[in-house]
Amino acid sequence: MWVGGRPRRVVDEAALGAFYAEHIGGLQTYLTRKTGPDTARELASQVFEQFLVWWPDNPSHPAPVAALYRIAQCRLVDHLRRQGRAMALDVPDLEQILALSGVEDDVAAVDLHVDLERALAELTRRQQEALQLRYVAELPVGTCAEVLGLGIDNMKKILKNVLRTLRDSPRMAAYDNTTRAREVQQ
Repeated sequence: MWVGGRPRRVVDEAALGAFYAEHIGGLQTYLTRKTGPDTARELASQVFEQFLVWWPDNPSHPAPVAALYRIAQCRLVDHLRRQGRAMALDVPDLEQILALSGVEDDVAAVDLHVDLERALAELTRRQQEALQLRYVAELPVGTCAEVLGLGIDNMKKILKNVLRTLRDSPRMAAYDNTTRAREVQQ
């Protein structure tokens, strides 16, 4: 088939349908954390539309999931920019990553929220993106590296440094369970 003066490849619709079914849930979860469920569904639809336009020219691309999430990041950044917001890792995302959101005391929960916000402010944008892709979107390290245009070793190093930075942040010292355990044993 010819489209726009050049041949257009035929797409394996079954494979594309399977790809969609496998990744739509994770993509919507990733987008929902930044926009809300209704907007996430709309953005996910736009992302897959753009992916469907891209895919026929790139059927043998080695990392289609990375391409999908690159498109998603662009759509998300565009959406947030139109709303006057910037893409950043939010405190609820970090609370979930660190599994600290189960704080029962309201004052302690507010303190935790403030401390997490300050700890996040210490991270670079690249570090926040790495955390978001790995732990919020729950993508494999290799896919995260591809989305960010990094080598896998560099991605692992960034993630290791991010987690160290968060652990070593003076803001998070009060939540260090290993310190508390050592104090209890003494």
